[in-house]
Amino acid sequence: MRRPVLILLAIAILSVVLLTAARLHGGDGQAVAIVDETPAPTRSPEPLIVVDVTGAIARPGVYRLPAGSRTVDALLAAGGMTGEADLDALNKAAPIHDGQRIYVPRPGETVPSGSAGSDAQLKIDVNRATAAELEALPGIGPTTAARIVRSRGSHPFGRVEELQTRGLVTARVFADIKDMVAVR
Repeated sequence: MRRPVLILLAIAILSVVLLTAARLHGGDGQAVAIVDETPAPTRSPEPLIVVDVTGAIARPGVYRLPAGSRTVDALLAAGGMTGEADLDALNKAAPIHDGQRIYVPRPGETVPSGSAGSDAQLKIDVNRATAAELEALPGIGPTTAARIVRSRGSHPFGRVEELQTRGLVTARVFADIKDMVAVR
């Protein structure tokens, strides 16, 4: 009984091979061209951010930079710092965001409020911070950071105390981070 099954299987395979060969070699003998009409993907332009660079800088002004730029990129766009700049006053590796003001102070000069490097700017804005930036805070792990991002998505924070009143962090964690965060 096994032999007739094998014979039928061999006949079926042979039939498929013969039909395929007949189709490939049949017709008018012309090759069929296969055209791929899928357009090549185009790269979308990088989003730009706009920053105001001022202070002890070669060319103070407003500059457009690619999103994800750092303070050093803004300083270079503005021609670099002058010889009277306080080189240690700014974190040149800090990420910058749209609408930010970067002030390069002279030695002994106080950075104006709202500028990069000022006390207010050194705090993490809970309405804009990435999950990774939030995780850098003490007591905030990936789960809590994700909950904060989700919570502000439906309703931005009006005050930093809402981190605790919304039940996102414990009283102890809030006590540890309250001086490190801000709402802008």
